[in-house]
Amino acid sequence: MTEVRIVEDCAASAETAFAFVNDYRNLPKFWYGIESFTPVTEQTDGVGAKFDGKMKLGPASLTSRIEVIGWEAGRLIATRSIKGFEIVSTFRFLPKSPDLSTVDATIDYSVPGGIAGKMLGKTIEPFVKIAVKHTTDSLIREIAKAHSENS
Repeated sequence: MTEVRIVEDCAASAETAFAFVNDYRNLPKFWYGIESFTPVTEQTDGVGAKFDGKMKLGPASLTSRIEVIGWEAGRLIATRSIKGFEIVSTFRFLPKSPDLSTVDATIDYSVPGGIAGKMLGKTIEPFVKIAVKHTTDSLIREIAKAHSENS
């Protein structure tokens, strides 16, 4: 697996940051390459919620069914793929003050084995770096924006 880590302070409370990321409809506002992210269960947050996602990284289109496997209100959202492209993500929201928090996110992904997997890995590798930078910048900006609109 390849690990990508994002640790950034944002101008918002941990509760606001959590609420923003917890709303699946916000994912396209910050996650680079997301083409669709659709609930497949009536439950759209908390442990057990499931979503189908499609992401484009360069010339590669990746699909996954994601399940929420960890969830603590205001503190943690953890997901893993149960079908398709293998990805595990954990978002932690750490309060620093009423208007400042740290978002600590870890995203682990792996490509399938064999020649096709190696080719896919080489194809998406340069786009992953772009995606992480864009996602980090957008996430912090959009959380701060949501916080200022709710204040």
